[in-house]
Amino acid sequence: MLLMGLDIGTQGVRAVVTTENGDILAAHSVGFEILNCSLREGGYEQEPEVWWRAACRVLKSCQQELEKKPGIDTRIAALSIDGTSATVLPLDHKNQPLSPALMYNDTRAKEEAERIRRAGAGLEKKMGYQFHPSFALPKILWMKEHRPRIHEKTARYVHQADYLVGKLCGIYHVTDYSNALKTGYDLVEEKWPDFFTELGLDTALFPEVLPPGRIIKKISPQTAEELGLNPEMLIVSGATDGYTSALAAGAVKPGDWASIIGTTMVLKGVTQKLFLPPGAGTYSHKLPSGAWMLGGAANIGGRCLNDAFPKEEFEERNTHVKEVIPTGVISYPLHGKGERFPFADDQAEGFLMGDIRDENVHYAALMEGVAYAERFAFEQMEALGAEVGSTVYTTGGVCRSQEWLQIRASVLNRNLRVPRIVDAAMGCAMLAAAGTCYDTLEEASEHMIQIRQEVPPVPELIRKYEELYQKAKEEYQKRFRTGGGL
Repeated sequence: MLLMGLDIGTQGVRAVVTTENGDILAAHSVGFEILNCSLREGGYEQEPEVWWRAACRVLKSCQQELEKKPGIDTRIAALSIDGTSATVLPLDHKNQPLSPALMYNDTRAKEEAERIRRAGAGLEKKMGYQFHPSFALPKILWMKEHRPRIHEKTARYVHQADYLVGKLCGIYHVTDYSNALKTGYDLVEEKWPDFFTELGLDTALFPEVLPPGRIIKKISPQTAEELGLNPEMLIVSGATDGYTSALAAGAVKPGDWASIIGTTMVLKGVTQKLFLPPGAGTYSHKLPSGAWMLGGAANIGGRCLNDAFPKEEFEERNTHVKEVIPTGVISYPLHGKGERFPFADDQAEGFLMGDIRDENVHYAALMEGVAYAERFAFEQMEALGAEVGSTVYTTGGVCRSQEWLQIRASVLNRNLRVPRIVDAAMGCAMLAAAGTCYDTLEEASEHMIQIRQEVPPVPELIRKYEELYQKAKEEYQKRFRTGGGL
């Protein structure tokens, strides 16, 4: 059985077609023609037809790629879609867009977010997050207040993934748990909350909410014919891009944690119960099983190497890392000012203590600094009561460095497991599988996640890094408001 995941990102569309065992048979990506059509200073908007045109090209290309492969059934059985979190679009009664979409990174709705925080304080307390201007609900309230003529004509507000689902199968009135979260959906009671009335928002404007991985409908016959796709293909509810990235990385069952470190660091882990951390930068998604995916995103991450060294030097400097570690240098290599996770401190600034005159020492010390921050983040999660197992799934650009993986495994004193295929679209394919050929998402993950590498801690480094990490932790507590976050 062939399964497709369609990832609608900030800059374009990517799709993968996999077997039920996670083998990739086709993949394609197409960039958007225009990334921001907003005429408002600081605004971020995109035309939804740009998404659809790119998606059509990707879908056709994947199908054509499959048809070149001899001896396989080229019919795609099921498709699931992810989109950027908190991107919203008003549709009229004919499901036509009334304006460009307000993107996830548009923060114009600052005043509206404050109003929602006052009205929705009970939901914030229940869910353990705070409404931010970038959330979808403040932007919808902004449309009501600042674009009243558009709001009056709006039949429903949809998310990015919802719109693409509608284009494929004609159903525009459904969304999923993860897209609904930043629109204010109460994931505990599974309903749109009563305080919407206080804001003057009719809950009829908001979609029906399904768990990710549920069959919505077959692709429409006309769309299947136009795109050359299987007319029996099922459209399955998807999620946000961050959610599906975590699924692809391995965060599926309680105790599973994914540490995704690229430019920045994101931790997502599955917990049996909903934890309510005091920090503003964390929140929990709900999984189809009813378990929760607790997550936080830091400003620290792999960018620290780019700030200090030319990228073309990385490969050569990696060869010297083992010669100089542990460096003894203590650092928090933060880019810019302010941190959101694993502590919330808008005045936080990076620091470095130690001798870095040797550039190879400096290079390795930055790697160690990120590893110390990663361990601190995991300890904060455990302090909440969350279970973190002896193995952590990990993805992101820093995994290209074997030396960095060994440092991190040794600082964490945990095995690091690197999946072979790490792609938000792959997470969507897993949801498509969970809705069709497997009974649960957990079962789909067992069959589809393929591990490229497992990295154990280095025994002779564990004790040395334990001492250095404790020094780093003391410095965090001296310099940062570590009690204000997780």
